[in-house]
Amino acid sequence: MAAAGEEAESSAVAREGPRVPFARGGPVFVPFMVGPISTVPEFMSSTLREVQSLRDELGDPGDEFEDELCVDVLKVLSEEELVERALQEAMEEDWDTGAPVSPTEDMAVVPHDTEGLDGQTKRRKGKKRGRHFDREVRAHIFQGRYLTKAEKMAEVKIKQEEDKREAMLHSFSGDSAMSRSSKASAEKTDVAKSLSYNSAPWKHKASKSEEHIPIVYPEVILCVEIYDQRQSSVKSQEFLVLGSQLLTDLKDNIYCSTNKLMEVNNQRDHSGYFLIEDTFYNDMRHYSAVDYSKPILDWLNESSDEAAEKWDAISSGALKKRQKDLLRGLNISNVPEFKSAKMQSTYFSDLHFRLGAGYLYCHQGNCKHTFVIRDMRLIHPEDTQNQAEYPLMTFQMQKRFQKCSVCQIYLATKMTVDDKWAPNNPCYFCKQCYYLLHYREDDSLLYHHTVHDYLQE
Repeated sequence: MAAAGEEAESSAVAREGPRVPFARGGPVFVPFMVGPISTVPEFMSSTLREVQSLRDELGDPGDEFEDELCVDVLKVLSEEELVERALQEAMEEDWDTGAPVSPTEDMAVVPHDTEGLDGQTKRRKGKKRGRHFDREVRAHIFQGRYLTKAEKMAEVKIKQEEDKREAMLHSFSGDSAMSRSSKASAEKTDVAKSLSYNSAPWKHKASKSEEHIPIVYPEVILCVEIYDQRQSSVKSQEFLVLGSQLLTDLKDNIYCSTNKLMEVNNQRDHSGYFLIEDTFYNDMRHYSAVDYSKPILDWLNESSDEAAEKWDAISSGALKKRQKDLLRGLNISNVPEFKSAKMQSTYFSDLHFRLGAGYLYCHQGNCKHTFVIRDMRLIHPEDTQNQAEYPLMTFQMQKRFQKCSVCQIYLATKMTVDDKWAPNNPCYFCKQCYYLLHYREDDSLLYHHTVHDYLQE
């Protein structure tokens, strides 16, 4: 049994694939900030117009800035490149000047002797007349020029490091698998991957498909946040979705323990809806799917007065009451005209929504989640360019697993209630420990107790 448990955990780890890069950054989060009604096509057209106007305003710089702008100043140089560049500039400066080096006190000057030892004039073929300097002295002078250049290059390197640190203050410190240029950052990324919850049952593969579907430009990316069904203020997942994707693509990637619980009991319900503004988007792909919004819409039509009263009670405030007193006697209904549509035929580019507003996702009968469209932007070159990778999960709430109360090694799969020999009530057991402590060798029960299958969330 222990081997089977280890094999199951190792298979869960093997399912985890390499992470997919995405562009870091985004808007500063402001609580309770809700934008106006907008659509993906309107945002795309306005953004492209703004980009084009900026290009027209900047124009073509031409050749007038060639002497002023230097790309090398912006380049981040390594230590090896700094040494090589300092050595090269020192050599070029020495060859370009071509001026003779004046002798100093430290120089050993060797005069040219035209008289030979025998008193006769001897000339060696190929030798030039002039002063001859000591090689060590000339190397000393050359080394001084090199050190001066190296110091200048080191100052450039320090300035570049300061600029990088300032730029990092404005970057988003999310869980991005974006490639790092430095070796230290790459090592940190590898360590983070090794410490990740690879065996988490809720975590989907980062790489969904080996198929590569190129992005059709221009494209818009939306950041969608999913909140927990029990704690509505706790974010459980975050996705990046494309404006050209269907709502069902997002629904199929949302993890909820209720789905798994219903599957275990063979009661899986494929129905569900997104309530965005005044429209119910129902998932009707499965033959057994049910339109969850139909009873709600029927009640709104048949009990309009009751619906208006409840709606006013929900949305009323001090200012609202004053307005109702002024408009008393007038038949004005504030209840929106709700309607329904099919989720499987609706794209994100078809939606009318507000950034930062809370919307409703309902599935499995009455399991409800709040979700928020937090951000909308054009796709970035650092985003993955494979359409098959979206919706891309960029955040997953870390769950606390319940381990076996006996061995404290394996995850609990059984929960006993009113177990007289158990240390706790309820008490959690892995499969191995449960059968070892509650059954004999002939598979007969040791004593009566109540047991339930325990499902890790």
